[in-house]
Amino acid sequence: MRSCWLRSGVVGAGVLALLPGSILPAQANAQAAERFRVMVTNLMPGEDTDDDFGKDLAKELRKLINELPTHEPVEEDEIKDAVKKFDLDMEDLDCIKSLQLAGQINARVVFCGDYTENRDDKTFALRGISFAVPGGPAFDIADKIWGEREAEVAAREIFQSFETYVDQLRRATFCGDYFNSKDWSGAEENCTLALEMNPDDVQVRHVYAMLLRELERNEEAYEEAKRVISLDPLHDQALQLAGYLAAILDYPEEARNYYTQYLQLNPGNAAVRMNIAYELATAGAPEGAMLLIEEGLAIEPDNVDLLLQHASFANRAGQDLKEAAPDGTLSPEIANLYRKARESYDKVYQVRGETMESAHLRNMIASYVELGEIEEAIVMAQRALETHPDEPQLWSLYADVLKRSDRLDEAIMALDELEGRDPGYQNVKVRQGNWRVEAGREEEALPFLQEAVEKGEQTADVIARMLFATGHGRGIAPDQKNWSYALELIQMAKTFQAEVSEMVAGELDFWHGYVLYNQGLEQEKPQTLRTAQLTLPKFQQAARFFAMPRVVAYAETQPTIPLQRFRDNTQQYIEIQEAIIQRGN
Repeated sequence: MRSCWLRSGVVGAGVLALLPGSILPAQANAQAAERFRVMVTNLMPGEDTDDDFGKDLAKELRKLINELPTHEPVEEDEIKDAVKKFDLDMEDLDCIKSLQLAGQINARVVFCGDYTENRDDKTFALRGISFAVPGGPAFDIADKIWGEREAEVAAREIFQSFETYVDQLRRATFCGDYFNSKDWSGAEENCTLALEMNPDDVQVRHVYAMLLRELERNEEAYEEAKRVISLDPLHDQALQLAGYLAAILDYPEEARNYYTQYLQLNPGNAAVRMNIAYELATAGAPEGAMLLIEEGLAIEPDNVDLLLQHASFANRAGQDLKEAAPDGTLSPEIANLYRKARESYDKVYQVRGETMESAHLRNMIASYVELGEIEEAIVMAQRALETHPDEPQLWSLYADVLKRSDRLDEAIMALDELEGRDPGYQNVKVRQGNWRVEAGREEEALPFLQEAVEKGEQTADVIARMLFATGHGRGIAPDQKNWSYALELIQMAKTFQAEVSEMVAGELDFWHGYVLYNQGLEQEKPQTLRTAQLTLPKFQQAARFFAMPRVVAYAETQPTIPLQRFRDNTQQYIEIQEAIIQRGN
């Protein structure tokens, strides 16, 4: 939870704490502005304290807040969903966790606290109750003791305090109010006026820089952020903003410089470093993010979280460079990035072993594959399966790597193992059948492909077209013309004829006729009685295919197929072969 909360405030959300008017819009626009969300948590009961009082108070307080034109409560069900998402319990929501959670559900204000019960006099003592803005100051409610039936009364009194809080916040500067209500024109007008009156107002200038960023005037925003830093060299949010803007403006060195300055304020804070690196990578500079993490690793070389992020950024930087390469070649620079990723993953694996997430192990194996080190990838996969034997995706990757090494039987056995551990894993039979086809072992493939259709891994249309595509590529393509092989694959595809769609059936029938027609053309050239007797049935069968209504329907969807010409030519060759046979007889 902590890292997510920090990340949300790295660039942007932190402005809420700068100006006191950050939780309500400018009064002039109160009706038009979006209502600000208030997360009212159930007060935490102390030991041996009944929790109904806290729940009842929170429920009533939500009702009262919902009557305001400027604020609305977060529904209790939404809070429960968010709590579940982050593996918490409602009973865990103290003020710190509540503030962290608020950033995840876009709540601007949090109500939280705890209470204890005195069973002797049936009273509840509320202590540490407050309204707070994530990243900002809290508004404390005085401690007070309430009777067991006074939850609604307590809620009304606390609501009055909330109204007081809101009234105080109405004194906020219009610059901050308009910015937080996303009225960009109003914010720009008031911010610029404020800066004309006081050019050295650091807070307003920072809000103005944030506004320019929202308006996508990034060059101007960058200049404003730099002015803030010149006024306050230790302004951490301005340093973060400048780093972010420099990154998206493609000033990688300046971005790294500003982020480094920020980290100089707290160099040992790995969490902050990782969040800044995340923002840098998100802005499109994964290699810069990787270098930033490397600086952290110089301080904490065994920090597992830093190592994982380093591996992730190095891997992504390598992928980006490879995709940008004209021919997708593996340059020394790209290879170095993949090696860095692999080394960091390996260090984590040495520490975490069986507790390491399998996704990281898959990435590590993939880095070997990217480097063309297939045998090493196999060894790494075997090593990973020793500690993670029940991870289906690892077995799947292991099978893929074995196939790359032309160890087909072992790859198929790995898929058998995968299916045994996860019978519902997708496309196991499809892969086992297709791999056999690719290896020229077509006679072994059909039962597996039929089982794939029976299990619902793929439709009959998909399997039939997959077989036809192989036959077309190796048999029909202009540089192949292996009609016997193409015919074999088409006939395999047509074993699914009863299950395929009418359009796919028409497609297979057309190409079946096309292959027979071309076989006939090659074999009839001597124009002897023997060749005529051999080819006449093929031309006749091709003609029957070309006349089928579903073949006609398919050909109409394929402008490059001159079906009528094929029909005419086929009929002509039938007549020629019949004439040759008649003369011979």
